[in-house]
Amino acid sequence: MRQSLGFGLVELMVSVVVALVSMISIYQIFGVNEAYRRSSMGNSGAQINGGIAVMQMQKDAERSGMGIGDTAALNCNVVSRVGALNNVPLIPVLIQSAGTSDSLTFLYGSSVAGGGQVAQLTDIEHSNSDTQFANVLGGQSIATNDLVIAWQSGQANCPVFQVTCTNTTPCAGTPASTDGFTLGNAANAWNSATANSPFPASLSKITRLYNFGRLTRRTYCVYLSGNSNGCAGAGTQIHGSLISQDALDATAATDGSWQVATENVIQMKAEYGLDTNVDGDNIINNVDTWQKAAPAQWAQVLAVRFAVLVRASNPQRINRAGTCANDSNNNYTAATPSDAFTLTTAAYYLGWSGADVFTQPTNADWQCYRYSVHEAVVPLRNQILLNQPTTNI
Repeated sequence: MRQSLGFGLVELMVSVVVALVSMISIYQIFGVNEAYRRSSMGNSGAQINGGIAVMQMQKDAERSGMGIGDTAALNCNVVSRVGALNNVPLIPVLIQSAGTSDSLTFLYGSSVAGGGQVAQLTDIEHSNSDTQFANVLGGQSIATNDLVIAWQSGQANCPVFQVTCTNTTPCAGTPASTDGFTLGNAANAWNSATANSPFPASLSKITRLYNFGRLTRRTYCVYLSGNSNGCAGAGTQIHGSLISQDALDATAATDGSWQVATENVIQMKAEYGLDTNVDGDNIINNVDTWQKAAPAQWAQVLAVRFAVLVRASNPQRINRAGTCANDSNNNYTAATPSDAFTLTTAAYYLGWSGADVFTQPTNADWQCYRYSVHEAVVPLRNQILLNQPTTNI
């Protein structure tokens, strides 16, 4: 009898086995590639977010202090009728702590005067009956709508007012305006609608005026669900994001709104860099001490350093038990991580003075993610310039 054409049972079984082995190999290769892709994409996302966070704050740190013209004026209490700029210290950078993170606030102006003393009051003093706060002789570098801080030596408060009249556009008021004067008028939104509130009863003839132009006071804060870090007025934002707020919305007398600078930022730490005269040269020119606490002498602050803890955007593969366990298989307890910063159940010490630490995140699945730390040290160049010794020739 002639044998029929086709495959026998044994041949079919062999082909099925070969196909199954091939499928297993393909899926294994796919799984490995997916793990590499997830890891590389997560790490690259963390690098991008960390870079954005550092760059944003570094730019503001470099500008901070622009407009402050005297070391003696540092930490004077800025007062105005605007809540966002009332009872705040006149300092380049302010570090505040709440929850598990620090917040950073930078203050700087935009005037071409660059912190130099633009003018001094003439021999007409500000008094109770004045509707204009200052008569300024030679105020060519002051323009309409510029914000000017009036600092009197030895006084705790330094009022801020907005220029409404210039020497090219005189206006009526008391004292009377002339072509050589620049004036701040009480009717302006920044200035007081009521005489001497919050201004003192008089501004002396030796009051120094510093023109800030457009004044910026910007705060960076790490927002977590529930706002545990105390980002004031932040409302509801994206969990794990670095947010920023301009206390002053342009030159308007209103608060700005919180904006998301970048995402997947979990914590932030910061410290001041001080020259405490360890070298004995009595010149504030190099950092010898780092500390989180506010310094006794703000003129000693020459730098700021900050570090952000950034989380990868994608979680890692779960282990064979179906969880993200804190074990060596997932590189979560490695003493020296080779690819990325990894948290353990203990705090991660930055190696900074004061044993500042990043603490364990509170979310239950925190071990499913990789983390990286991005750190920057920024010299406060305006502070350095302000502290340079002068020589009379």
